[in-house]
Amino acid sequence: MKHLKKWLQTRFQIPVLLNHFFILLLVILFTVSYCRVSTQPGKVWDLRGKVVGLAKSLTGLPYEYGGEEIYGFDCSGFVYYVYDSFGIKLPRTANKQAKLDERIKFKRARPADILVFKIKRQWHTAIYIGNDSFVHAPNKRSRIRVEKLNTFWKKRLKHAVRIIDE
Repeated sequence: MKHLKKWLQTRFQIPVLLNHFFILLLVILFTVSYCRVSTQPGKVWDLRGKVVGLAKSLTGLPYEYGGEEIYGFDCSGFVYYVYDSFGIKLPRTANKQAKLDERIKFKRARPADILVFKIKRQWHTAIYIGNDSFVHAPNKRSRIRVEKLNTFWKKRLKHAVRIIDE
């Protein structure tokens, strides 16, 4: 280290204080260049996490009947858009999303599964995010939001739909 310091002083004629800073910076850069960050596939950056992350990031956007774009979504358009963003093609309407073959009971639901509700003879779909919460586009008087699965929603919950395999 002394040789490096002396070489730097003679070579670049940097004042001693800046020289110490420069050496410290070199040591930090050298150390960081050998660091590795490792994650376990399927733990942090899995597809379920990405679906949930995108769904949550869209909260606050307006409701738009028949909407399936950023300017506004209806419930099924929101679900359609989120999955389509990851190359997963789903039916566009809540009625068809509700009738997908991969039906499961809610107790088996995992984040990113679709929740299917029946409200006044109309199907309603949402994206489950875990901890009895989901993201959805509720109605024209509201915006996309996170909601708890309270008694109102539990009474109307029909099933969940597994889109992403285990």
